[in-house]
Amino acid sequence: MMLMETILGYKRANGKTGFRNHVLVMSTVSCSNSVVQKIAQQTGSIPITHDQGCIEFEKDHQVTKLALIAAGQNPNVAGVLVVGLGCEQTSSSDLVGAIAGAGKLVECICIQNEGGFPEAVEKGITIIRKMQEHTGRQERVEVSRGSLVVGVQCGGSDWTTALAGNSAIGAMSDAVIRNGGAVLMSEVDGLPGAEHIAAQQAINHKVGIQILDMVTELKTNYMEQYGQRIEEVNPTPGNKAGGITTLIEKSIGTIKKMGSSPIQGVLKLGDAIPYPGLWILDARLHGPDAFYLTAYAIEGANITVFSTGRGTPIGSAVMPVIKVTGNPAAYKKLNSIIDFNAGVIIEGQSIEKVGESLYRYLLEVADGKLTKSEINGDFTYTIPREDDRKITCSCRNHRSSRK
Repeated sequence: MMLMETILGYKRANGKTGFRNHVLVMSTVSCSNSVVQKIAQQTGSIPITHDQGCIEFEKDHQVTKLALIAAGQNPNVAGVLVVGLGCEQTSSSDLVGAIAGAGKLVECICIQNEGGFPEAVEKGITIIRKMQEHTGRQERVEVSRGSLVVGVQCGGSDWTTALAGNSAIGAMSDAVIRNGGAVLMSEVDGLPGAEHIAAQQAINHKVGIQILDMVTELKTNYMEQYGQRIEEVNPTPGNKAGGITTLIEKSIGTIKKMGSSPIQGVLKLGDAIPYPGLWILDARLHGPDAFYLTAYAIEGANITVFSTGRGTPIGSAVMPVIKVTGNPAAYKKLNSIIDFNAGVIIEGQSIEKVGESLYRYLLEVADGKLTKSEINGDFTYTIPREDDRKITCSCRNHRSSRK
């Protein structure tokens, strides 16, 4: 089967490329979540709700703003309705201005100004339907394979994840980069024990030292904040039940997702991706998989490929998430939530062959094929929190040179 030279996508006004054409309804604060959910239910749009947006310290509030702005700016998003209460810390006008600056359709409503819950819902429905009418007329155009910005992640790992799931993703990552795209790897909590191997993959000495320092600081800060070594909480109970014995074993499997391409640099949350290639995102989130999906969305990823040995249904509100498993039994049992069976590596197929098949599958999803999480309506968007006191995100108007 020959690879398609071009795929179909949406060219945005700021030059970026999206592979979905989502309309979002977004809360500025937890107080407006119910209105957002009601509007989304009535219109089939995608809701972004959260428990943040008010009475936050400055660092946390900047991350909240960054995450919400980046959701609207993500290239897979065509339009956004911002729903505020009217007295919250998060400014609707700040969100609207930043999202509009990326060339998106964006409007806002304020529950207190509209007169209450039903009035805000009614007006929101009217606005969303007009947006959907407009976005429905937008057509996909041919774009290059170099338009792909792909996050790679693993969660719910077991003994097959390193051997098959992550290994297949690594081969796919090399194909993405070979064809001009960018790959984002994070999960810094999963690196201790293999950081010296990752550092050897760095494009130069400076980047290698950044990787080593990043993990050293992470381990030091775990002790300072929690009085525990990171190895005491990672691997998780689920990892151990799945056959992973130590963090070193887990980390050696984690870095397989990067493939063999040189690591171009280390980015902080909110940094632009300067140019194509493999990048490590230094987002020390100390939290669930949903945090990292949002982190990749903040960086402008238009697709994430997610390896899971034990299975997880999690998706994203702003991008397709392709679920890969290295466990043949999990693929058979959890076929309704897993897209791609890399477990054939366990059964004898080569990593290279399966990785190439996964790359073809990635192109099909970019070209419009729905993932299982999209079919199931799992549109998660969880605002991350960086627990490390020494690390701050860039927290600025999110811009990237990626097309």
